[in-house]
Amino acid sequence: MRLLFAHGLESGPEGRKTSWLRGAGHDVRAPDCRGLELSVRIEILIAALADEAVPRVLVGSSFGGIAGLAAAIFAARAGHGPRALLLCAPALGLVLPARFATPLVPPCPAAVVHGRRDEIIPVEVGRRWAMQHGAAWFECDDDHSLTASAEIVLDALAKLVPED
Repeated sequence: MRLLFAHGLESGPEGRKTSWLRGAGHDVRAPDCRGLELSVRIEILIAALADEAVPRVLVGSSFGGIAGLAAAIFAARAGHGPRALLLCAPALGLVLPARFATPLVPPCPAAVVHGRRDEIIPVEVGRRWAMQHGAAWFECDDDHSLTASAEIVLDALAKLVPED
């Protein structure tokens, strides 16, 4: 499956989650957004979604989760949104930059994976958003990094977008 991966604030494009996804046989494009503010990340992800002729799934982790969700919304409005969205411990409590201010309603099927022991973003944030928007919910016994939850992340992706 073709994936666009949006990494977190303290992570990078070649981190653990990218490795899991590639190890499972997915074609992963992961722009390097280290050190970039939220509005620039959103712009990069919108451009990456527009760049592809084949619809892809956007996977966003933490800060990359809110950036990915915002990018998916704006890309969908322009006719090139992802076919699905997987958010891992997404930072949904952050305020979007003024030029990207919009309700955080997923423009496509979505799923959230979040750890009960998340010390950065409370699990209630992800759970509430998933329930509010009909997104699939995958709660796990893990912290913000989701280090012990590779199988759950991969399972969520497989259930969100079954292989043809």
